[in-house]
Amino acid sequence: MLISDLYESMNELRHTPAYNLVEAAVVAEDIDSISKIIGILVERNSYEVFAQLSEKVMVINVRDILGARNIGQTNPSKIGKIIPTLNSENTISDAARIMSLYRMRSLPFFEKNEIIGQITAKKIVEAIRDVILASSTQKTNASDIMTPNPIVVSESDKVTLAQSIMKRRRIDHLPVLKDSRLVGMISSKDIMELMLQPESVGRKSLGIDNTQDRLDIAIRGILDKNVLTAEINDSLLSAIDLIVSQNSTYCLIKAADEVQGIITYRDIINLLGEKVEEEIPIFIIGLPDDPLDSELAKSKFTNLVRLLKKAYPNLEEARCRIKIRQVQGARKRYEVDASIITTQSVASYVTVGWDLPKMFD
Repeated sequence: MLISDLYESMNELRHTPAYNLVEAAVVAEDIDSISKIIGILVERNSYEVFAQLSEKVMVINVRDILGARNIGQTNPSKIGKIIPTLNSENTISDAARIMSLYRMRSLPFFEKNEIIGQITAKKIVEAIRDVILASSTQKTNASDIMTPNPIVVSESDKVTLAQSIMKRRRIDHLPVLKDSRLVGMISSKDIMELMLQPESVGRKSLGIDNTQDRLDIAIRGILDKNVLTAEINDSLLSAIDLIVSQNSTYCLIKAADEVQGIITYRDIINLLGEKVEEEIPIFIIGLPDDPLDSELAKSKFTNLVRLLKKAYPNLEEARCRIKIRQVQGARKRYEVDASIITTQSVASYVTVGWDLPKMFD
């Protein structure tokens, strides 16, 4: 079944008010230490925490904390970032677009100069599962939306290597192999907890006192051996149901014993991306707020796909995911990940740059 059928089934959910999925926000004070913020994240089992700065909202997430050189001395404002907020007028589609663009798992509702709640990727994923369950798209395969060929590490690699990869590639999950066999998973949250004194987060002491030394151990010492997996031909519904029922943030996709891909919250909420009305199904998630850049990105990607269709008549679908890699003042550095799906294969291309429209040339 074409993924476009699944996108179509999400139309009602896209236009549902985001506030329908509101829950209590995970918040901290802007003067709280990084150590205290980590404690809040662990206690609330959250990936992000929000802090109000006058009329704006700052977010600090787990991956931001991985970049802190000294959690005891780092000011949260040095690693946090100002983010867009939602109000009661925004839709779930709006929330999904901003989450994808800023690589977030939650967004705050901010009205009358106050954080009044949040919407999480987990809640959106649960809503998507319910739509699939009630629709005729249950036979869509998990492999149709997975991110293929995830980066992997060895169990003998140091935790510092995993930390470096996560910071550089802006990812949160790394499958762990031993002799080419899957033996576990390490996440950004595992590393964050290791950065604190063990007693601060209820971990068993590893007999190491210095923060940096604690990260200079083999990954086998902290990996999670209970890896959530699905087979490549399993249905998307079964994979999402696993993620929801196991309270996980990912599902690895395997073929026999080989890792083929990974599905995370981001892959699932991308199903709420904007469809460009064309003869060829074209989907874009993460379009920027700037209307000019947004329209230029849409038109250039559409024209590119039309050109490719002439050269490759068996082209069936095209997908584009836009993410922010870096912010410098008013400037944003983007990552564009495009996938072209034909009847025989999927071709992917990734590029990074400051000028979003030119990246499609």
